[in-house]
Amino acid sequence: MEPMERLEKMVELTDQLSDLIEAENLALEERRFLDVEATLEDKATLARLYENSMKDLDEANLDWKAIEPDLHEKLTTAGTRLANAVGENTMRLEVGMTANKQVIDLFAEAVQKAVPHSGTYSKNGRTGKEGTRAAANSVAVTLDQNL
Repeated sequence: MEPMERLEKMVELTDQLSDLIEAENLALEERRFLDVEATLEDKATLARLYENSMKDLDEANLDWKAIEPDLHEKLTTAGTRLANAVGENTMRLEVGMTANKQVIDLFAEAVQKAVPHSGTYSKNGRTGKEGTRAAANSVAVTLDQNL
């Protein structure tokens, strides 16, 4: 394949990857997590193709000064769009992971505080408070799967 054809293919691949990541960003914003999950395989495939294409272009020793201005502009625009989409995607995924970790930590802390005991057994084999008051300290925990 000719170098200029490779560059045209690279623009197409970059645009496809940008489209997919932008769609994922929108799904993350709208909390459509099943849609996010559905894009993972395609995103991984396109990312591998993109990486391989970049390696091929690097090995081709292109004369970047010989690239037509129109194609150069397309490459620059596609690359900038992808970088912006990836940046937003990274931020959204990190925020989501941090929020999930904080929720899980809060649950763990609440459960630990709800059953105060020394960790030893009483004469009837129970730990913590005795009798009917022990049941009052039990905590029911539910988790919204949207988290």
